[in-house]
Amino acid sequence: MSCVFDVVGTCFDYAAGAEALQERLGDKLAPYGVPSKLLFYAWVTSTERDYSYLSQIKAYKPFAEIMKHTLNRVLFQAGIEDPDSIAGPEDAAYIIKGYHSLRPRPGMDKMMEKLRSAGFDVWCCTDADTRRVKGYFDKAGVEMPLSKISSGDECKAGKPEKAIYDMALERIGAKSGGKPSIFVAAHAWDIAAAKAAGFETAYCTIYEKDACEAVFGKADLVAPDLESLAEGIIEKWGGKL
Repeated sequence: MSCVFDVVGTCFDYAAGAEALQERLGDKLAPYGVPSKLLFYAWVTSTERDYSYLSQIKAYKPFAEIMKHTLNRVLFQAGIEDPDSIAGPEDAAYIIKGYHSLRPRPGMDKMMEKLRSAGFDVWCCTDADTRRVKGYFDKAGVEMPLSKISSGDECKAGKPEKAIYDMALERIGAKSGGKPSIFVAAHAWDIAAAKAAGFETAYCTIYEKDACEAVFGKADLVAPDLESLAEGIIEKWGGKL
């Protein structure tokens, strides 16, 4: 049985990006009462929205390309009337570079080790560049072959479009009579989309805290951290290996 992981937000956190934004713009934001961490997450989530919307109208653009052009719009929406006085392209580039220095979430290495030791085949399905994603795992000292990383860049479709989940299912052989597969994420919308595409689902609340099940439905497994998520996956699906 295969476990397919979302990467950014699930296996790695966003803290480095928020810290880079604080370093670069914190003093400029303070007079406006805009918390840098909140602004960073607003920027990330608005980029997720635009990435998805462009994909839906068949005008796909890589996630990072969208992000580098939209910081000032988020500043304006945060109540800063003249965002150009706060940030320019060089500021966005500095923050995104920091953002790309993602750090592994606690227990990520142990989670992967437990799943592989139990016989699960581990894959990734991401909106990010595959080589950069491999670099995150390499830096964290966790094995992740490039051949097991799928990206929306390859099929020119962004999450939560069905095409990217279908691509992941095809890669792991689930489309041709393979065993049921598990999609693992810390984004409830990602879990809902994966379930609709035919995956079993495992959700970690480490990023969003509230599963908002009234909105997104219930995942097949929910856990508060990555190690307990691995243990739950092994307990629930290990007998089907």
